[in-house]
Amino acid sequence: MMTVYEVAGMIFITIGILFIVIGLFGLYRYKNFYTRASVSSLIDSAGFLFISVGIVLYKGLSTFSLKMLFLILLTLLLNPLASHFTVRGAYLSGHRPRKEH
Repeated sequence: MMTVYEVAGMIFITIGILFIVIGLFGLYRYKNFYTRASVSSLIDSAGFLFISVGIVLYKGLSTFSLKMLFLILLTLLLNPLASHFTVRGAYLSGHRPRKEH
């Protein structure tokens, strides 16, 4: 029999996977590089957060879950930073947004 934490963990993991899959289909809706970079950063962060929290809930409180919580914190701090530097590098190299009419 599964515990409540294991069921909650599976639900979080499923939500994270669905968020990433639906977000990838929605990503093709945008034409601009900068909009796509922003949306992909959001998809990565939110999907990773849900999946990681689901893993922590599924495994229970242990040293593994403390390591996962540290990894979640580190990723939530570094993912937007990496996305910013990627977009800034594209802008500084001359890639300008197109005017959409």
